[in-house]
Amino acid sequence: MTNVPDLPDAAEALEHFPFDDGRGIEVNERFRELRQRKGLLRVRLAYGEPTWLVTRYADVRLVLGDARFSRAMSVGRDFPRQEEATDVSGLMTLDGPEHTRLRKLLFKALSRSRMEAQRPTVHAVADDVLSSAMNAGPGMDIVVDYAHRIGALTFCDLLGVPASDREAVESTCAALLPNSGVGPEDRMRRFGALRTCTEQLLAERRARPRDDLMSAMIQARDEEDRLTDTELIDLVFTLLLTGFETIITQIPNCVYVLTRGDRVLWNRLRANPAELPAAVEELLRNNASAGAGMFVRYAREDVNVGGTLVRAGEALTVVNESANHDPARFEDPDAIDFTRPPGGHLNFGHGAHHCAGAQLGRIDLQEGLRVLLTRTPELTVRDITWRERPHIRGRWRCARPGRAARNDRHRHRGPAGFRCRWQVGWIRRG
Repeated sequence: MTNVPDLPDAAEALEHFPFDDGRGIEVNERFRELRQRKGLLRVRLAYGEPTWLVTRYADVRLVLGDARFSRAMSVGRDFPRQEEATDVSGLMTLDGPEHTRLRKLLFKALSRSRMEAQRPTVHAVADDVLSSAMNAGPGMDIVVDYAHRIGALTFCDLLGVPASDREAVESTCAALLPNSGVGPEDRMRRFGALRTCTEQLLAERRARPRDDLMSAMIQARDEEDRLTDTELIDLVFTLLLTGFETIITQIPNCVYVLTRGDRVLWNRLRANPAELPAAVEELLRNNASAGAGMFVRYAREDVNVGGTLVRAGEALTVVNESANHDPARFEDPDAIDFTRPPGGHLNFGHGAHHCAGAQLGRIDLQEGLRVLLTRTPELTVRDITWRERPHIRGRWRCARPGRAARNDRHRHRGPAGFRCRWQVGWIRRG
């Protein structure tokens, strides 16, 4: 029987989300309780209107994959979110058929063979970045000195950004780093410089195509339909934001999980590097990469979700990290098992909005970890400093209260990012 809730009055207090209990990288225990209860929980994020929290695997797949739930309806609304900014647009907030058209053209450029051809380049970039960190002195910040540089340089190589213009890409990526100290105005200035760089690159590639992703995106067509310059620029920014975030959150998270405790997982992968692709999939399932509320859905019509009747026009926020730990889908979900059957995790989404750059993200993670496993066998944590970073949606939580965010009805402690330093074996000091 469908549960029709009595919606709370606007002034009524709702539980705040995300739940922050200082447990670090571990999945919050509250999700276990929510998966077992009937119906959905209605919550508030730091900003925006109330939202239904979707935590069970089957319910998350329904909301992600069913056309009755819309991303486009969030545009122009006070949608649930963790940041104050409300400017959302581009491929990630489109519905079909417009989204289907752009996605089809993008996939022509982001073919599996083209992404796989990037593997040697990604490996070489990671190798060079690690060499630079080794030459710089004792220890390295795995976010700033390694993951960030791999993300920025791989993106430049993929698009064919010339050396003279790479500063704009690296500057923009630096603004996205945890505890970057870059304010909103400076961040917008850097994005503007990157947009100018992208426009110039588009004009050059139209005149002189090369064997790179930008040229492939320009040439991608379906009969007489092709991407406009505005669509191309939006897609470039979408690839940068989604791909870069995955790299700078997941490389540190994966290394942390692999090297903690007795280092069994780290040593296993060093001895059996052929397991690395399966290990990355399992680590992706275990470690959520993007914060809830990044892209909410709105119900187009009344829909029953997990025993709750969600009314047309109401928001839903899916929690992939909870779905990825649902025992109804994964046996012993809290265990890290590299022999688990492949597929199923939702870290790259599901349905029409499944991440177009998922294969490249996998390659970046595999090769970034492969270089560390091969060249730094004794890599260990030296120290970790937790820092607040509301718009980096990593799985590492603050060990202390963060600065409160505010809207006109409540205060909420936002999610946190991270910065850590790693002492590597070949330069360990007594």
